[in-house]
Amino acid sequence: MIRRTPTLINMSDLDVQDVRDALAKQKTDIALMNKMKRMADNPAMDAEDMEMLDQLKARYGDRDTKGALGANPAAPTTSAS
Repeated sequence: MIRRTPTLINMSDLDVQDVRDALAKQKTDIALMNKMKRMADNPAMDAEDMEMLDQLKARYGDRDTKGALGANPAAPTTSAS
């Protein structure tokens, strides 16, 4: 078998940190998806399921407060006549 030298890619420290951050986010997303799968397979709610729901609210709860397309749902709408 013929061996060759590995291809080196020039990366700055920021590039390396971006890759590490993306990998960490991917691992947490996979863990959350596994918890969601277990919850879907078992219809009975337990303490771990409530903890997972709290994690989901913490991660994605800000989307509900912003409203559709960034509109402020609490702001009154005025029509120009």
